[in-house]
Parts: sequence; C-alpha cells; structure tokens
Amino acid sequence: MQWRQLMQRLVEALRRGQIPEPEREAQYLLQWATGRTYADWIAWGGIVDDGAVHRANVALGRRLAREPLAYITGQREFYGLNLAVSPAVLIPRPETENLVQTVLSVVRPSPMRVVDVGCGCGAIALAVKATRPAWMVYGADVSASALALADQNGRRLGLSVRWIQSDLLVNVPSPLDIIVANLPYVDLAEQSHMSPETRYEPPLALFAEDGGLALIRRLIEMSAGWLRASGWIFLECSPAQAHSVSQTLKSFGFGQVSIAQDYAGLDRVVFGRRT
Repeated sequence: MQWRQLMQRLVEALRRGQIPEPEREAQYLLQWATGRTYADWIAWGGIVDDGAVHRANVALGRRLAREPLAYITGQREFYGLNLAVSPAVLIPRPETENLVQTVLSVVRPSPMRVVDVGCGCGAIALAVKATRPAWMVYGADVSASALALADQNGRRLGLSVRWIQSDLLVNVPSPLDIIVANLPYVDLAEQSHMSPETRYEPPLALFAEDGGLALIRRLIEMSAGWLRASGWIFLECSPAQAHSVSQTLKSFGFGQVSIAQDYAGLDRVVFGRRT
C-alpha cells in the first residue's frame, strides 16, 4: 500500500472516531508501525509492507477504543527524553515538564541530593539527572512494576538514578536538599468526568482522597524529617488546588512559598523552602 493511502485511511478513521488531533496521531501511528519517521516518508515516499499495514490497523483499533497512544507505542517523550511507558505507570504529561523546569530554574546548580516521590516511569528523576548530572537523584515509588520500568529507562539512557520502593519518603535516605513530586491529585469525585483514555491508567497514580490532596498533605507533613535546613519542596497540583497547597506549606513552616504556571498560564507548581 502507498504510504499516503495508509496515512489518509488512518486520519479518516481517527476523525470518525472523534479522536483529538487525528492528523498528528496518524503520523505517530504510521511512524510506529513502519519504523520510519514521517519526515522520511514525505522526503522519500514508498510502499508500506503488509506487516506494517497490519500493525497500523491493529494499533488503530486500539486507539479507536480510546487506549492512549503512549500505551500502544510503548513510549512517550518527556523533556527531550524518549521514555518507555506501560499501563503500570501514569503517562507523563507536558505540564509536568514545568515542574522540572521550575526546580532547575529556582535551585542553584551546585551538587544536590534530590528525590522524585511517586516517580512512576522515572520521567522527573531522569530529566533532572540528565540536566544536572552532578546531582544525586533518587526515584521513589510504592509500585515495584513502576520502578522496574524506571530502572529500564535509566539504563537505556545511561542515567544513574537510585530507585527505591517506598511509601512516599519512608525508605528514602536523608537528609535531602530537594523533594519533587507529581503525586496523584485528582479528586475521587472527578472520575466520571475524566477523558476515556484515563480508564487505562492506574487509578492509584491519578486519584487521591481529601479533594485530591491527601498524599500531597501527607508528604508536606513528612518532609521536615527529610529536608535539610533551607531545603526545597516542589509539588505539582491542579490550578484549583494551588492556593490550598501553598497555605499548607506555610502552615508547616515553609518560607518563600511561590506558585509557578504551566505552558497554558495555569497555576501548576507550588514550591517552598524549609526555614
């Protein structure tokens, strides 16, 4: 089959299935099924072999069932890193890149000890390590499956991060200079309003009690026992939660409490310094 014919078929099917950005998604499916970049197909053209056509059609069926593209292809780009993902972990979101960028812009580049709490596939920990190779970076998660995937990503990328199975900070060595976390923060009451794709993601990585703030508040409460004096904590949350999270930080004695916005200009990262 001519590649443009396959591309057109994918776009039309995705559009009929009301998949957002059908052209973009069709490009990813074509690239994944054929092992060639979309730019390569445009430049050189060619015929798509029967095996690749079959892979594309199977992937299309899964996407029309609203399985996330990242789970179909088994990969997701985050902060310039190509990461393996699976249904064992939350798919890294673009807004979480703002969490990484906030840490790197606020904290001086001298050597630090930092932990990514609830690390999942290792996205935040690996992005920090790639940008600050002199830092000692830990990744902590309660899920052994998530940690196995994070370790796989770290080894493939040649980035040395120590992965620790832990309920929040319980098994993490102290003292620390930086705690960074994208913990579950979606209110349990919001489950019925989420996009169909989130049905495929692990609920424990998405939802939390107490209006979505239970784990964030618990981490803030624990953090004083792990952070050095003048150590930092950086937390991702929803825009509606940012004020509450900042007030919680202040109530536990954190100073220099600030809120950073994501790419859409929405409050997304709350951070403060232990005083």
